[in-house]
Amino acid sequence: SLLSKWLFRLLIEDGIWQQMLTNKYLGSKSLTQVTSKPGDSHFWTRLMNVKEDFLKWGSFKVGDGNQTRFWEDVWINNSPLKVQFPSLYNIVRRKNVLVAEVMRDRTLNLSFRRLIIGHKLTEWQHLNDKLAAFQLKEEHDEFLWGMNRYGNFSVRSMYLDAIDTNPPF
Repeated sequence: SLLSKWLFRLLIEDGIWQQMLTNKYLGSKSLTQVTSKPGDSHFWTRLMNVKEDFLKWGSFKVGDGNQTRFWEDVWINNSPLKVQFPSLYNIVRRKNVLVAEVMRDRTLNLSFRRLIIGHKLTEWQHLNDKLAAFQLKEEHDEFLWGMNRYGNFSVRSMYLDAIDTNPPF
């Protein structure tokens, strides 16, 4: 729970320690795209170990799309696109792509390992319909915590989720 607080602050704040971690571990990638590697510090490895549990309880308000993963993060409706369109997700070439990379042109910048026919074609049309009116903006993506109505992270809410043996989903 305490490590999740560091992740939240890394996503929403821009201080000296955030810049240091960005320069050392992220480079040109977003926090959502990186994983731990051999040789990383114990602190960073632990952060990466809790990252997916942390991200599942929040969503992104997409601005420029440079922090939000297209398939894995929640940014349209209440579930990731990989859950909404599983047949497409299973055959897409790049699963860890950012919204900015997919939405930079008028057509979706996605490629698939197989032809899109049958029910996959229907899913593709629904995905295109869902994203037709979406526009990237000139502002950073914003992470919203989903465990309270204000969108602000609290260690208490993460801890209560961790000890809950019957989660609400």
